[in-house]
Amino acid sequence: MRKAAYFLAGTGDRKISDTMSDFLGASWRATVRAFKSIPNRIFGRIRKVWRDYRDRPPRKDISRVYLVVGYTTKKYVDERYNAERRMMIMRRGLLALIFFLLLFIVLDRSLSAFNYNEVKQMFGFSSWSELLKNDPFSERKETEQTTAAITPTTAANAEKNLDT
Repeated sequence: MRKAAYFLAGTGDRKISDTMSDFLGASWRATVRAFKSIPNRIFGRIRKVWRDYRDRPPRKDISRVYLVVGYTTKKYVDERYNAERRMMIMRRGLLALIFFLLLFIVLDRSLSAFNYNEVKQMFGFSSWSELLKNDPFSERKETEQTTAAITPTTAANAEKNLDT
């Protein structure tokens, strides 16, 4: 402990250049050691994955494979699997129920606080049909009520009315 404090303090007989060269040398050795160990770590990881793949039990179908330790029966394993499956289904159902309840509560609270009369006054329309009636960008065709078709009979009637 005393040596470490002496080394870090940099006081005494040692020069700062000696301390720096020791530090840089140790850093260099640690860096080289780290780079040299990279291939061994990679190959070790590959060996571990290969060993796990090789030692796993054979699968005949898509159902779960149990590594049985000790004595048991197929009935016990199947019951355990079915119990886990039921619990998963119940958890998912409860989670969905909680989500829909929260969604319902949020919508109920936000819609009850919404004042429609205020919005009508703010924007100046009371229904969507009223808003869309005078829309200049709509692509709907004009109805017969908005454009009167001029036929020869109506033109003749109009001329008679002008003459009289």
